[in-house]
Amino acid sequence: MNITPSADQKIEEILGDSERLRISVNGGGCSGFTVDLAREQEKRPVKGDVWINPNVLIDSISAEYLSKATLDWTDDAFSPTFKFDIPNTKSCGCGNSFTLGE
Repeated sequence: MNITPSADQKIEEILGDSERLRISVNGGGCSGFTVDLAREQEKRPVKGDVWINPNVLIDSISAEYLSKATLDWTDDAFSPTFKFDIPNTKSCGCGNSFTLGE
């Protein structure tokens, strides 16, 4: 998984000194899968966690879904947000979930 410089900068801005960002793929949404971001206090990583960089980790199963994904930060005036570009997937109409493409 890749993280753009703008996303990396935003992650550093929002995390406290003893926090990190956990990324996970979960079942849900209208297309089948959602990507969730959660701030968590530093603790020992779970066996199988994959570190994307010193501030970001992902569980091994989610890492398989997101191996070619890119996380970006869009600083849109109306809706600033993190945005994932995940190749070979199809997004639902609202853009909040995805399904695996063909």
